[in-house]
Amino acid sequence: MHILKKKTLLVVSGLAVVLVIGIVFFLQRLSAAPYVLATVERGDITQEVSASGKVESPTKIDLRFKGSGKLVLLDARVGAKVSAGKLLAKQDTTQLDVQVKEMQAGIDLQKAKLSQLLNGSSPEDVSISETAVLNAEQSVLDAKRNLIDKISGVYARSDDAVRAKSDQLFDNPKTSTPQLIFNFPYDMQLEADVEGERVLIESMLNTWSESLDSISVESDLVSASTLANKNTAQVKAFLANEALIVNVLTSNTKITQATIDKWKTDISSARTNVDTAVSSLLLAEENLRTKESLLKTAKVQLALKTAPVRSSDIAVYQAQITQAEASLEKIEVQRKDMMIYAPVSSVITSVRGEVGEMVGPDVNIVSLASGGALQIKLNVVEDKIVNVRIGQHARITFDAIEDQEFGGKVVAIDPAETIIGGAVYYQATVQFNDVDERIRSGMTANVWINTATSKDTLFVPASAVQDKNGKKIVQVLEGENVVQREVVTGIENDKGVIEILSGISVGEQIILGAEKKKK
Repeated sequence: MHILKKKTLLVVSGLAVVLVIGIVFFLQRLSAAPYVLATVERGDITQEVSASGKVESPTKIDLRFKGSGKLVLLDARVGAKVSAGKLLAKQDTTQLDVQVKEMQAGIDLQKAKLSQLLNGSSPEDVSISETAVLNAEQSVLDAKRNLIDKISGVYARSDDAVRAKSDQLFDNPKTSTPQLIFNFPYDMQLEADVEGERVLIESMLNTWSESLDSISVESDLVSASTLANKNTAQVKAFLANEALIVNVLTSNTKITQATIDKWKTDISSARTNVDTAVSSLLLAEENLRTKESLLKTAKVQLALKTAPVRSSDIAVYQAQITQAEASLEKIEVQRKDMMIYAPVSSVITSVRGEVGEMVGPDVNIVSLASGGALQIKLNVVEDKIVNVRIGQHARITFDAIEDQEFGGKVVAIDPAETIIGGAVYYQATVQFNDVDERIRSGMTANVWINTATSKDTLFVPASAVQDKNGKKIVQVLEGENVVQREVVTGIENDKGVIEILSGISVGEQIILGAEKKKK
């Protein structure tokens, strides 16, 4: 029995020793468990927003005239490359050219007269100024006669448009009860309006004709011109309504398609003729105003010649020159509006019109594809677009062009959102810095926009930064101890690296986590 107890005690004691040794060994292994560490480094960090998109050609540019006129030059061919500033098309500027020459001559004369005024007037100078006044008066008289001719012309065009062309559509057009010669079931109100307008226009044309019987250069031509513009506006509205009617008419047993087509042509021609006459009237009005201004200037010059030279006289003279130059500039602008120039270096994609035709602001004469750099439109998610700014640089790569990177920059950001698959995106446009013949419209591009760069700054893996109670925390290994430090972070790139603005120093070891034991 004593031997058995002694053996049992030895066995239990041995097990205890083994257990203690195992616990100590386990604790030693546990305390020696290494961490996954990273070193705080200093260098440059760049934040980028990445997206992909298709390469696009630059925007199409449509060019048209600002007013109606006869096309006298069309130097454009589809597919041709043109340089910025090249004259592509031109309307007839003959009248304006004459005005420009006359006004420039008038300005030159005024400047010469001012010089003579400063040098003192001679009898010969006075005589010249008197002649200038007489010439200016004759120019005003000619301009008035021209305006009367244009007023009569616009009446003639209006009369022809109504009584010769549009009256084909009416029975008893000149009576108080004109009626369309066909039923117009599409819009009975429009039919009634046209018939009512015909009554009013008949009365207007008669009154207008009577006023022209007594018109002369002594008449109030401003009022006469104003009345002409008012009356033609009424005629134009009437013709526009007639066009609405004939453009929807269909042939039947009473009206053939040939008749309808003739009506359409006649109404269209009538409208064009009236528009052309109105344009001529407006030019004549402007011409008269110019001549009257020159006459006024000539009279002022004559008065200056016969009066003692004063500083105030010189100032007035100079003001007249400035006014004439402003009028000339206005005419030059009108003249330039009758010409179409290529705004940028580009390629012609379409051409409309022929020399000799009347063209207006409703026709795109020439269309261009800008010769500028290609561009890429990117859809950027809403939480990234806040960092994107116009002018930021971008890196661009193509799957089709291996091992090469291209440069670009952000040139536009669409303020309106785009919904794609339920997510909100905003469109940013990146333009290439250089032209490369390998890049084609439609190619898929991978783009990285540089939204921020920090130079010579501290950075660590973003996984080392933890959010605790609204603070950014990093665990730093100090000797054998782990210390938590609050840090201030900056930008973060798409490679999992984040900038540290304060809280730790370069070279310190930070803990990313505990190293997993190998099995």
